[in-house]
Amino acid sequence: MLDTWLLKEPPAEAPKEVKFSELTMDMFRMLQTLEREPQEDFNHIYDSSPAPGRLPIDKGYAMPGSKTSYPLVSACQENGDRPLKRENPHKYLLYKPTLSQVLVFLASVGYDLGGLLTSSKKEIDHLNKKTVQMKEMHCLYPGDLYPFTRKPLFIIVDSDNSFVFQHIPRYFGQPLIVLMSPQDVPSTFQDQQHNGSLFTLFLHSPLTAFCFICNILNVPIHHWERCQSYIDRFVTEASRLFTRCRIDSAYLQFFGDDFLRLLLLRYIFCDVVLHLHRSFKGRQFRPRCQPALPDGDLLDHPALQHLVLDLASHLEVRGHFMDSNEMD
Repeated sequence: MLDTWLLKEPPAEAPKEVKFSELTMDMFRMLQTLEREPQEDFNHIYDSSPAPGRLPIDKGYAMPGSKTSYPLVSACQENGDRPLKRENPHKYLLYKPTLSQVLVFLASVGYDLGGLLTSSKKEIDHLNKKTVQMKEMHCLYPGDLYPFTRKPLFIIVDSDNSFVFQHIPRYFGQPLIVLMSPQDVPSTFQDQQHNGSLFTLFLHSPLTAFCFICNILNVPIHHWERCQSYIDRFVTEASRLFTRCRIDSAYLQFFGDDFLRLLLLRYIFCDVVLHLHRSFKGRQFRPRCQPALPDGDLLDHPALQHLVLDLASHLEVRGHFMDSNEMD
């Protein structure tokens, strides 16, 4: 397994964010996303690949801002045949670590141990509260990661300053992928940030995120399962386009890993959905990746846009989305 790091900077309201024990909602979501579930029920092999998070019908996942529960399913068809049993990646979860703690954990991760899940927060160094302008001591800067690019590296940055990580140089010629969250969310969604990041929600459960931005709080279980088929079709088509378009070779290096493939395809879904949604006009409301993925052959491909609009029509929220000819 290649090294995978999530750099998460909690928003200003982080102390109010919902937690499971010492896990924030975002950390809990990513922990589940990178965890394999028992595969006894092969009839549901496409529910979300490595980490279906599927629960019995009488249990579910509450939509942000709602008391209604939904099954923890995120349909993806990227695996195809029955998967072989594989070990789960090792994960480190750090909540508001100091810079020294982050660097210690990054340096201790072996090549074959899997991923690093961390929650990083810029904190004020009270000892430096002087008039002299100094860089924040506990801020993780892009340059801090340069030594770790000696090996193939896949990074997810979830922060309102995420785009500063898009220019990390590849000094050692190894594959390097950086997925960056949108830097802002529309004002209508800002009061829901205590429920976790929208970007993390897309990576964990794409359909839940889709319903959230369309203000859908109640979906019957049979209707939910039908909607999952639209996610299936999107992922299948996105996977096909991904492997056929001209793309940076770094992506092909990571696409063979089922967890990283899952995250890449959900990233594409997130970008296409937010680009079409009327409330997310503006580049700061969309995610970004480095190296950049092609627009015409992938992110703006009509086939993917049509699948998103078909899902919106099925859920009767078509008015939330622009037509292709309205897009910039």
